[in-house]
Amino acid sequence: MSRVLRFIVHVGLLLSTGCASIEQFLSTPLALPQISPTPTPVPVTSTPEETEASNATPTAPAASQPRILRIWLPPQFDPNTATSSASLLRQRLADFEEEHPGLELEVRIKADEGEASLVNSLSVTSMAAPTVLPDLVLLSRPALEAASLKGLLHPIEGLSATLDDPNWYGYARQVGQIQNTGYGLPFAGDALVLVYRSEVERISNWNDIVASENPLVFAAGDPKALVGLSLYVSANGELLDTQGRPTLNQEVLTRVLTMISDGVLAGVFSPSLENMVSDEQVLQAYLGERANMAIYWASNYRAPQGQFTLPLPGLEETTFSFGTGWVWALAGSNTENQQLAVELADYLVADDFLGEWTNASGYLPTRPSTVDPEDVNMNAILESAQLIPSNDVLTVLGPIMQNAISRVLNGEKPEVVAENVMEQLR
Repeated sequence: MSRVLRFIVHVGLLLSTGCASIEQFLSTPLALPQISPTPTPVPVTSTPEETEASNATPTAPAASQPRILRIWLPPQFDPNTATSSASLLRQRLADFEEEHPGLELEVRIKADEGEASLVNSLSVTSMAAPTVLPDLVLLSRPALEAASLKGLLHPIEGLSATLDDPNWYGYARQVGQIQNTGYGLPFAGDALVLVYRSEVERISNWNDIVASENPLVFAAGDPKALVGLSLYVSANGELLDTQGRPTLNQEVLTRVLTMISDGVLAGVFSPSLENMVSDEQVLQAYLGERANMAIYWASNYRAPQGQFTLPLPGLEETTFSFGTGWVWALAGSNTENQQLAVELADYLVADDFLGEWTNASGYLPTRPSTVDPEDVNMNAILESAQLIPSNDVLTVLGPIMQNAISRVLNGEKPEVVAENVMEQLR
């Protein structure tokens, strides 16, 4: 084939192929980006249950929250421990709840001492979160005094007439008062007592104790020196001068220290007593029969049959025991709860409950109506009990008296020690 003819054929083939491609291009739809149209709302089809609910009357609000009454207690009064007294207290609280529908008692346990003590907790909470302060709190006498003077408590006087009831022992009524104002209702009592075994001849005064020549133990190392101060006050020694400052009378102090010195010579007191700083140590020595006589707080040990428990003898012929206790006090910031807290406090010191609880707990009674009139020794202890000195007095005079007794136990002359003490106080 000639070159001209081949050229014509090639051109024809190219034209036929191009037409087919163009036809295919034109017959194929153009691919454009898809743009979603604005969605059309679709009616929601409710289930029969939902439809019924939507047509019903609007749901009533949830039931109101229970009314909370907050209570703070020291560990020894924890109602959830496995003791008969705890069980009684727990049931009493439950009964109060039952009598007040919609009420919930919230019980918290706080330490007696240290940074997390009841008084410190009240102080911190009053500044940081006053709305969660306890409405009712059980405080020891020293704690009640400290908290009230810091303005952390509300007087109960005027809110309850219970403290005006004549059915209180004298010491118990004093426990609930601060500067002649009622701040709490007495719940549990305590007092210093003398305990001795039947081997010892009948004891009625300190002359009998010294004459018995039986070893006697007490917490001579306690910086509060309550035994020494008890003897001093029993001999009419004043603890405050005319300006209201802590003081001691040299003559009366000399009498106290002379009695201690006589006891050392008779073998009744040992120099090692200065190492005893707590009731636990005293009881360990007594129960271990290293002594036939002991002075301690009555709540710490109930002597069995065959042993004698008496009020602490005074230097005079009368008995004299320092007493203390725990009281229900008001601390909450919720004024609406205040009267309810007072009602609970009254409920917890009612005769019928308090008598049973006291007998189970080992603490001393605060109400005469709860004591058997035939229990001569118990009545003698409770009637002779006098309120322990104030915190300020114990802080100043306690260590001074403790040091004086320690020096005499170690052989120093009472007159010299008493004179040194008076120079220290000047």
